[in-house]
Amino acid sequence: MERNYEKILESTALIRFEDCDPFGHLNNGRYIDYYLNAREDQVRDNYGLDIYAMAKTTGRAWVVASNQLAYLREVKFMETVKIKTCLRWFNGSDLLMEGQMVDIHTGAIISVIWTRFAYIDIRKGQKATHEDELVALFNKVAVLGEGKREAYFEDRVKELRQESAAQAVAPQV
Repeated sequence: MERNYEKILESTALIRFEDCDPFGHLNNGRYIDYYLNAREDQVRDNYGLDIYAMAKTTGRAWVVASNQLAYLREVKFMETVKIKTCLRWFNGSDLLMEGQMVDIHTGAIISVIWTRFAYIDIRKGQKATHEDELVALFNKVAVLGEGKREAYFEDRVKELRQESAAQAVAPQV
C-alpha cells in the first residue's frame, strides 16, 4: 500500500529567553535556527529521513546555500509559535524549503523563510545528484514538484500577507 505523505509539516516551538535581544524579541539571526531545527525534526518524524544518519552512511548531505527571510511581526520570549515547512521545489542537486512561523492564537504569519539547500558529497567536497529514492520521496511531498520555479521571494511574502489579512477578517466558524 502506498504511503500518503503530508506536504506541509507543522510543529510548535517555545521561544527561549537566551535567543532574544534586549527588547525580549527573538533575535533576527535565531529565526533560521528555529526553522532548521523544526524542519530537521519534521522530516525525520514524518518522512523517516534522518539527515545525520544518512550523512554517516552515504557521505552525502545538504548544506544551506542561501536564505531569504521576511519578518512580518515580532515574536517575544516564552511565546509558543507554530512552524510550518514544506519542500517547494527540487532539482537534481538542490531543494527549496519554505517555512512560516505562525501565531498559534491568531494564525497570523510572523515570518517567512526560503532556504535553498545544495546536496553535496562530503568526502569529495562537491555537488552530488539526488539518488532515485530521494527523488521518489520529493515527488510525493514537493508542493510545486520538480524543477526550479521562476518566482520571487517578495511576491510570495506579499501573497502570504494577503492570505493572512483575509483570514484575520473572515468570521470564525
